[in-house]
Amino acid sequence: MIGTNWLSNLKKYDRERFDSIKRLNSERRKEIAAIYSFNLELANIAWNVSEPELGYLKLRWWEDYINDMNEGYSFGENEYLLILLKLLAEGKLYKKNLLRLVKAREFDCSKKPFESYEQQIKYIRDTSQNLLFMALSCLSEFKDNSLRRNISEYFGLSLGLARFVLAAGALSQNKCYSLFLPTGIDYNIYFEGGINENISGRIRSDIDLTLNLFRRGKRQIKSMGLKKNTLSVLNTVNNFVPNLIEIKNQPHLIYRKDHKPSFKAKFIEKINELVK
Repeated sequence: MIGTNWLSNLKKYDRERFDSIKRLNSERRKEIAAIYSFNLELANIAWNVSEPELGYLKLRWWEDYINDMNEGYSFGENEYLLILLKLLAEGKLYKKNLLRLVKAREFDCSKKPFESYEQQIKYIRDTSQNLLFMALSCLSEFKDNSLRRNISEYFGLSLGLARFVLAAGALSQNKCYSLFLPTGIDYNIYFEGGINENISGRIRSDIDLTLNLFRRGKRQIKSMGLKKNTLSVLNTVNNFVPNLIEIKNQPHLIYRKDHKPSFKAKFIEKINELVK
């Protein structure tokens, strides 16, 4: 378990989300950090087990843990779990969303490819989009459930898609399935660091959807007059945009380590921002 170093671990292993909440006041920051830390706890399971069955057992343990959470439950020194309990008691958080996150992490443990593109999207909805939906419940600007649902789709789903694309090269080296591809041959090429039409098409399609969602979200929040502190929670994808545009034009760049976007890509994105 993450234990007493939960904030440090979040900063180390989920830096984008950690940085997105730094501008919030201390109480809101800790509430959202607790939600993100719980996700990190679950995400780490697949990397720390040798067999899928062991991962499933640990996820079942967390499932029982969540179902048993109540005001009289003892959490020891795990501060972030105490915060989750407080959020549940206040009605800001619901067990069904935490359980949805647990269930989604079964895919990580399975070590198998997605069965369809729809399954890939569902996984991202159940993880990244679901996470942002829970996080926004801690902010007074998003008390309306339908608004929170829309905003979490625009900014949460786009973040999950962006991270899949940007991590594809590194994950391929570890023989991890981060994209849905039509055939086994495509996966062989992918794991060898190669590119074909199916891989390029999948990458470009995911990037198009990412950018479309993100830009639609930005148009919706423009009229809301949100403060910069709140905007930082949503705009996590913003720093990824130049990279995504460059990779869309050159899909083989997913395999380049520590890829940085060119000045041209940054300049084009800046122009796009000004003309919108």
